[in-house]
Amino acid sequence: MRYDPLRRVLVVMVLGLLALPTALFAQLPSSDTHEGAATSHVRVVRLSYASGDLTVKRPDSSEWEKALVNTPLQEGFELRTSGNSYAEVEFENGSTARFGELSAVTFNQLALDAQGDKLNRLTFERGYATFHFLPENHDVYSVKIADATLTPEGRSEFRTDFAQGRMRIEVFHGLVRVVTPSKFSRLAEDKVLEYNPEAPAEGFKIRSGIVTDDWDKWTEARDKQAQLALRDESVKSKQGLYGWSDLDTYGEWANIPGRGYGWAPYAQAGWSPFSMGMWNWYPAFGWTWISSEPWGWLPYHCGFWDFDDAFGWYWMPMGGCGFWQPALVSWFVGPGWIGWSPRGWPGHPGPVRPRPVRPGPGPHPGFSNSGMKYVTTVPTKVLQNRQMITAQVVSHVGPTEGTFIQNPSFGPATPVALPAGPPRSGESSRNNFSSAPAGARPVVSAARTGPAIEMPRTPAPATILMGGDAAKESALLHLHEHGLSRQPLRAAAGPTLGGQFAMLGPAVGEFRGNRYGAARSFGWAAPIVLAHGRSASAHMRAGGTISGGHGGHSGGGGGHVGGGFGGGHFGGGGHSGGGGGHH
Repeated sequence: MRYDPLRRVLVVMVLGLLALPTALFAQLPSSDTHEGAATSHVRVVRLSYASGDLTVKRPDSSEWEKALVNTPLQEGFELRTSGNSYAEVEFENGSTARFGELSAVTFNQLALDAQGDKLNRLTFERGYATFHFLPENHDVYSVKIADATLTPEGRSEFRTDFAQGRMRIEVFHGLVRVVTPSKFSRLAEDKVLEYNPEAPAEGFKIRSGIVTDDWDKWTEARDKQAQLALRDESVKSKQGLYGWSDLDTYGEWANIPGRGYGWAPYAQAGWSPFSMGMWNWYPAFGWTWISSEPWGWLPYHCGFWDFDDAFGWYWMPMGGCGFWQPALVSWFVGPGWIGWSPRGWPGHPGPVRPRPVRPGPGPHPGFSNSGMKYVTTVPTKVLQNRQMITAQVVSHVGPTEGTFIQNPSFGPATPVALPAGPPRSGESSRNNFSSAPAGARPVVSAARTGPAIEMPRTPAPATILMGGDAAKESALLHLHEHGLSRQPLRAAAGPTLGGQFAMLGPAVGEFRGNRYGAARSFGWAAPIVLAHGRSASAHMRAGGTISGGHGGHSGGGGGHVGGGFGGGHFGGGGHSGGGGGHH
């Protein structure tokens, strides 16, 4: 039997519409969970930052699997971090949940109600985490910790530490309602709640004064990076798309003659899309691509890829990315192998007759039509076993060397079981409230409420960006702190754009600025004038490319891209970046 992911998605959506209740349950003031009000459960959120060893467990499985950045998370998924491991989950509207080492969380509810409002209910089991929630309309967010439920009232950012049955909650922005079986409080900005549900005599202690540590500084820097990247984008979307700001951080936009604005990542020479990551199986979607590239969310789940002889591979959002899709590829099979090629220009979702092209510097010249320059192949068992896709396991063939198929005719093989996540709370000395190690976070005196719970120092990732340079980031962040720079951080995985266009100088941000306007002609050897004022025409061939400058909405600053990524069940809502720091 052949699996058709799109058909599965449509069936789930139709069943969700048929299940609309005639009356919504009243909201319980003690929980805010909207229990019973959900009408759709097919939302997808994103693992947007991954450092170290992360594992996930699906609701229909007892096995733990390795989690890559850009892993799609759905209702019922569990996520755990190990020692020296960190994670960030990004919701459709830019809300984030960031988890420190030895943390565990369950996404109990990721749903929509009858009005399209998002219902987000999490259970935080252990560790330390910072939640930055940006509710829109009547969205609901709640975090359950032991017998306490935390519900933000409007936009808010708060942190919680939980180990050995004790918890601390710190509110950086906004207002957070905390409800336990016997207590109720609204925590305002700069308030700290210390609570031990296992020792009622210690009570419910609230004080003022937050003392920040490395983790807080890292989350603040992530917020600021999101703000700066959104302000600096050379191409804007009319409706915010989660993952859009990554494009400015890890690549550049350019005006492709005859096509419009396209984006390409900084990559190693010879790079091609859908070549770094893994294929995983989701019952509602079928085979789903999970990119191990930090920017690999939007460009692999909406829009299309194409290849320009001079520029290399580039991605276009195709009218704004209306729906999240699991795998935008055309599939091929051959003797002992299975392969895929990016779907190309709209209107040609399947294979097309390849045409010969002029030989060029690309790694595999010979075919080019609607993005189908060649087919990436792996042994069939690599796909079935959900193994990592890297340059070491892939080969390339022309589209005529295989047989086009609609979808693979098989599901996954039996998964390889991983250890059941990191140790349970109390099995590590890291998050030990009763005996904080040397260098513990300073504790502000709470004379009126009794002694404060001693807190350990909580570590954070070394870099703000995945693949970032810690020294360069530190230097630029220092300028940010003193108001001397408003540029976002950038990281490059290689010295080319799209795997082919060689940079003439510092790779990151070389196309920035508005000087591209000096390049006024298309066609052969059309010049690209870089931000440093140097012409790149020597690198151009037929169909020259002109870069898009940063910082505007039209003319010298790029243009708008319309539409709303994810619409309906898969996303929607504007992306709201940042929300300020913690101070």
